[in-house]
Amino acid sequence: MTKAKRSKTEEQSFELMLDVLGEQMEEVDRLKRSLDLVPPGWHRVAREAPVAPPKTKVTLKLDGDMLAWFRGLGRGWQPRMNAVLRAYMHAVVSKAVKEAESGAGAGP
Repeated sequence: MTKAKRSKTEEQSFELMLDVLGEQMEEVDRLKRSLDLVPPGWHRVAREAPVAPPKTKVTLKLDGDMLAWFRGLGRGWQPRMNAVLRAYMHAVVSKAVKEAESGAGAGP
């Protein structure tokens, strides 16, 4: 099976996705070692993001258990959820994961 070459935009998104996921994996490892409930790095996501695009208020329905889990992480749970969604966006744009067929498009 031959992999298609990524475009420059796809490659940049792939690298950003790897960076975000790598940082979060390190935090999870630290969490496992310390048995702390919230890894310290989760709190840095909102403060240390480069220049964040403006936020847009939306209404959406989420699974209750997932929402409870994110809220259980404490203050800053919404920026952390945004970071997870951003990592997924970069994974799709970089073609690290296949976009759902009903998706609206892979542009950031």
